[in-house]
Amino acid sequence: MKNIKSVLLIVMLLAATSVSAQFTQDRPNVEYMLKIEAGYLHNVGNYGKASSNSNGSTNVGDANSYYLRDHEEAFGLNIINGVNISQDFFLGGGLGYSYCMPLYQGNEGLASSHLAQVFVDMDYRPIEADWAPMVGARLGGSFLMNANNYGTTMSPYVEVYTGVNWFYDHALQQMDRNYHSWFLEAGIVLQQQTIFIPVRFGWRW
Repeated sequence: MKNIKSVLLIVMLLAATSVSAQFTQDRPNVEYMLKIEAGYLHNVGNYGKASSNSNGSTNVGDANSYYLRDHEEAFGLNIINGVNISQDFFLGGGLGYSYCMPLYQGNEGLASSHLAQVFVDMDYRPIEADWAPMVGARLGGSFLMNANNYGTTMSPYVEVYTGVNWFYDHALQQMDRNYHSWFLEAGIVLQQQTIFIPVRFGWRW
């Protein structure tokens, strides 16, 4: 009888160890995550100087980038791949596209601009709640795709933003909470000697 109790105790300990190991595997510290977001960007100003050969329709700035002073509005799309680290911190790389246009009266004849962005993205979500705030930043490069007579127009791309996540799907989470969610964010973007205020809506999973 004593031997049977010993065997049962060993079996119970092995089973508990196996369950604990399986639970640890189901709750990883690093997890792949994809973000897709789209939104509206409003041009609020410029931090560069217009080139002397700018004629009002080309919006040419200095040798480093364009000066988009007449393009008041833009619409953009970002696709970002990365990893979620310890539930709260996301780090990834993204590709973006922005379509900039002159909408206000007096600028209708100006050509629209097409911008491509490549950047590193990071965000932090500190609160354990279905509705959780986040802060983030992006750093990379912006390229004007328009044909022009002034060579390539690559400029730094810098963005800081804040927003809120709604973690709507708990059943599919591998970590505690930061799996499928919708999010809304707003911030400030510097690119092509132009300052934009973006408002975006996105999905992460």
